[in-house]
Amino acid sequence: MMKIAEIVATFPPYHGGMGYVCFHNALELARRGHDVTVFTLDHGRLSYKNDPESFKIVRLKSPLIYGDGGIIPQLYSIVKNFDIIHLHYPFFGGAEYVYWASLFRRQKYFLTYHMDVYGNTTLKKLLIGAYEPLLMKKIIRRAELIGSPGIEYLKKSKVGSFIPWNKVVVFPHAGVDVERFCPRPKDRLLLSKYELEDKVVILFVGNLQPFKGLHILIDAVSRIKNENIVLLVVGGGYGEKTYKRQVTEAGLEGRVIFAGPKSPDEDLPDYYNLGDFLVLPSTHSESFGLVVLEAMASEKPAIVSFLPGPSQLIEDGTDGLIVKIGDVEDLKNKIEHLARERTVREMMGLAARKKVIEKYTWEKTGEQLERTLKNIVDRACMRRQIPNLHSLSLLS
Repeated sequence: MMKIAEIVATFPPYHGGMGYVCFHNALELARRGHDVTVFTLDHGRLSYKNDPESFKIVRLKSPLIYGDGGIIPQLYSIVKNFDIIHLHYPFFGGAEYVYWASLFRRQKYFLTYHMDVYGNTTLKKLLIGAYEPLLMKKIIRRAELIGSPGIEYLKKSKVGSFIPWNKVVVFPHAGVDVERFCPRPKDRLLLSKYELEDKVVILFVGNLQPFKGLHILIDAVSRIKNENIVLLVVGGGYGEKTYKRQVTEAGLEGRVIFAGPKSPDEDLPDYYNLGDFLVLPSTHSESFGLVVLEAMASEKPAIVSFLPGPSQLIEDGTDGLIVKIGDVEDLKNKIEHLARERTVREMMGLAARKKVIEKYTWEKTGEQLERTLKNIVDRACMRRQIPNLHSLSLLS
């Protein structure tokens, strides 16, 4: 049994893919008999009544929370007695203390690189620009191993120029609960609530960050003349006001519906089944695209940008479509194609779910993660034993 610390900036019920991945990583490791504790920021406005019992969750108070990050110096001492640390990166204000625990106490950590971060304000851009050369490079290079779903993604990411490639372990860091995310009849109450009866529903799911490309999707919808094709946006925060203003200025109030964020463990599966297909038109590379897998598990094809990460999940023309990055006209044409061809959508959806069941369940991801962490712990034990053996040989 290993004593494992999972370190992540955001965690359920805070909505976000990184926290959701961490939740299932912790759950799978606990199911395999390990002692798991998640350390995350305390976003005090949230309710934590549904925390699981199979692993511990410690939410740390911070004197300064900015965006999804926050300074938590107490983390340095709290993780002292763990066999291995699993750092979900980026975590500004938390990752630095994991680095220092490794530097000064020789603690080992495995780093999962989730995504690049781009500031959406001048201040954030300045802060990120100063942080990356000072600390990010050191944190990445200090990790024992680095988890990524693909080499191509890392090569094109911000860390690509200094990544130690001999440390990279390639396997999907995310998966899907295929029992929860599965095809089911459309919820009639939700159809009525959003007036989606007899509509072809484009689905967008995710936090409304600029790099997700929602502005491009709204632009594409504005160019589609068929008013029965509508967009359902599931998510919130970040640039929500900007996107709502874009919708108003384009005169799309009746065709773009903002449903707000939904919980993966409660109502989100129903929203996937309201849609006919998912669109994720990202402008900057994402390491994976958890929402793509959730849609595919729900028998929905996906349209994604030709970027490492989401595009590696899709076989173009078989279980989804791939569009040129930032190309509104290409996106418009492919939306219209899927909206028009119901049989094509259904065949792609069947192929999509089959792929997820075969390759992307949380159980398979958990098995690979356990093997990776155990490898790090075993190597550390061997290193500690070798000097002792050498001393014995000198005495004999």
